[in-house]
Amino acid sequence: MLRILFFTLITNISIGHAQTTDLEQLEKDINDNKITQNLNDQAIGITLQDAIEDGLRKNYQELTRKYDFQLNELVFKDAHDDFYFPKLNLTMGTTADHFSENLFRDNDTNAESPKTPNGSIGLEIEDYTVFNWGKDYLDYLNAKQSYKRAKESFKENKRELRLQIIAEYFNLSRQNAIVKVYKKQLSHTSFVYRLAKEKLTLRKITSQEFYHAKSLFLDSHKNYHNSLFDYYQIQQSLAQLLGDDLKTIYKPLSILKFKPIAFGSKESYRFVTKANPDLLDARTEMENSSRSYQKVLKENLPLPKFSLKLGSYQRGFSAGGYSDDYETFTGSKNIELAATVNMSWRIYGSGGFFNSRITESSFYRKKITELKLREANRQAKVSNRLTHSRILHLEKKHEASSAERRNARKTFDKTIDNYLSSKTGLTNVQQILENLLTSQITFENTKYEHLLEKLTLAKLMGVDDFPGEKFDHLVVK
Repeated sequence: MLRILFFTLITNISIGHAQTTDLEQLEKDINDNKITQNLNDQAIGITLQDAIEDGLRKNYQELTRKYDFQLNELVFKDAHDDFYFPKLNLTMGTTADHFSENLFRDNDTNAESPKTPNGSIGLEIEDYTVFNWGKDYLDYLNAKQSYKRAKESFKENKRELRLQIIAEYFNLSRQNAIVKVYKKQLSHTSFVYRLAKEKLTLRKITSQEFYHAKSLFLDSHKNYHNSLFDYYQIQQSLAQLLGDDLKTIYKPLSILKFKPIAFGSKESYRFVTKANPDLLDARTEMENSSRSYQKVLKENLPLPKFSLKLGSYQRGFSAGGYSDDYETFTGSKNIELAATVNMSWRIYGSGGFFNSRITESSFYRKKITELKLREANRQAKVSNRLTHSRILHLEKKHEASSAERRNARKTFDKTIDNYLSSKTGLTNVQQILENLLTSQITFENTKYEHLLEKLTLAKLMGVDDFPGEKFDHLVVK
């Protein structure tokens, strides 16, 4: 009997100490809503539209692309002018000018350079190729094709940046909702923990059940801060996309609206065949390599090149005065259309007999690009079908998770009532709490995963938005 009284006394003393000192400040912070006060004080409220506008205006890669666009324009202008127009050069040259005599007090007054320089200034028109069996034209077509594809790529990169911002913004919004879920879970376990302390005081539960409730509370506290850590990481990722300081903290003001897809895989595949970036890249590469192969074949034939000699106009000056001269070549002023044949075949060495290996290599490169185009088409078709399948699966999952979440809330309310009246145990409460947490997180994750698959499909289709649906309007109003 004495042993029992001693054990009871020690137990009451230890539990009483825990009740007065253990986790009281943490519970007070939760009840006073101070646990995220610092985060909210520093956060900048931002809508989805604000994020898109800021990112397209300040993103480093987008700013760089504006200059890349201008460089692409300049490169094509050079290719265009080289093909269509003769080259006109301004030339000037003089001989050395001797202006100082006897610099070293030498009695010999002769010098290599004359006292009066000779020279000329004029306009020179380089020989203009009139016809060379389409070889220059093939190069021009390749340059033109590459120029057009580069312009399309700039638009595609801007589109991809916009879709990345949308995805990362809603990722932040999703994690913000999950933080709130964990915070609510922390509030629930705090309530269960305080209730367990009261029940322990009234000796309605054992100390083991009390420590079980305490463990639930501490685990919720840990999970809550883990969710905050993930929230901070997404903050930095979004700041990187928007071109802001990485210390910037955002408060998302837009919540993702779930909207099922309104068209099938056959309709989306029609867009894929026309505007898929990978397909367009492969098609451009194949067409360019085909033209390059045609050029190699022509270069291995003794085909004449027809050039127009337009000459140059020069004003020369010397000790004898000025003179104006115009000539197309030395000693003649006649504009001339000339044909030349310049060929070189390798008989032995690199390139093969009569350049056969050069021709064969160009042919193989052309065949490789044809295979790349075929593979890009196959992958685009498969990706389109699989992405559609995942979207439809997530729509069914969203419907199920939504029903599960509603049921979990009702079950939780009923279970808490039973726990208050001691009709159920803590183990059952724990299971219901876990079900409620899981259903809420699954609901948020499913919405976001559905959006990601839709954005992936938009990239495959090569479109900014779906027909009849704008991604930046997918917000709960």
